[in-house]
Amino acid sequence: MSALPLLVSNDPDLVDDVVRLAAANAVEVHLAADAAAARSRWQLAPLVIVGGDAAMSLAGSGLGRRREVVLVCREPSPDDWKHAVVVGAEHVVSLPEGERWLIDRLADTGEGTPRNGPIVAVVGAGGGSGASTFAAGLATVAAKGRRVLLVDADPTGGGLDVLLGIEGVAGVRWPDLVQTRGRLGAEALAGALPRSGDVVVLTGGRERFAAPSPDVVAAVLDAAARGFDLVVVDIARQFDAVGELVLARAQRVALVAASRIRATAAAGLLAADLANRCAHLDLVVRATPRGVSADVMADVLGLPVAGRLPHVRRMTVGGDEPRPVSPRDPYGRACARALASLGV
Repeated sequence: MSALPLLVSNDPDLVDDVVRLAAANAVEVHLAADAAAARSRWQLAPLVIVGGDAAMSLAGSGLGRRREVVLVCREPSPDDWKHAVVVGAEHVVSLPEGERWLIDRLADTGEGTPRNGPIVAVVGAGGGSGASTFAAGLATVAAKGRRVLLVDADPTGGGLDVLLGIEGVAGVRWPDLVQTRGRLGAEALAGALPRSGDVVVLTGGRERFAAPSPDVVAAVLDAAARGFDLVVVDIARQFDAVGELVLARAQRVALVAASRIRATAAAGLLAADLANRCAHLDLVVRATPRGVSADVMADVLGLPVAGRLPHVRRMTVGGDEPRPVSPRDPYGRACARALASLGV
């Protein structure tokens, strides 16, 4: 028995409307005229749409409470939310005003159960901090057994594709998305982007282009959260509207700083700005020869240390060679420990 959205209604006009909206996303709907016909599908369906005509007939039907129930009406009524409470609906949608919302919600069911992947933002305390390398390393170690998206949201960073050595790999880049309007399909996005090993990567191209608008970035993050188990975003330390958006969406923010006195001072200034912009801020320290210890930096900054990155010559910033991370080398193992500490 396939897990299709379930529509419970005996109103032919409402049924026609909902079936038409579902067809716009190539989504099939199972139709039940009443509670008895809905019983076998009630708990199975990824989404239940209850017509206003059927709401009261479901009362006392013994179908049980469940999530993802929507009450849909063709004419708004003061009793809509009373009926919604009866059927346990989380949303009330009036047609045609709510068509766009219902189309998007039906489209989500066509992609299976949302993954609800957490977002980790990575920001460097200064130039040469190694934030982009850490973001790539974090994504690489997380991709063993999980679906991971690495997003380059730092237009001044030179491109994560260059760092990973995939600039010649075909696939969609930011310039291809700048005209995006509305909802993005998670599966379509994942299939269109280039990969670095097991990691799906969204980055810029080599040509100059207009930076994506916050609306485009929001659409990407929405699709990414639905389609990936983890989203790692490398952002610039000068917070524009896109940076603000990513910080607001992120469950964890990793501030990467080299173990030097000036870098510690720069991290302190940035941490003060980040404190009011994110839910949870962690420190990641990249060791340098004869540098300040991570514990001293943590005490000075008042931040927990989520990662201690070793000094590895080939991973240092400034070289022109790609710097892919291996989960088996010291740097990769340090990224794995940071991933565990971040709890994502």
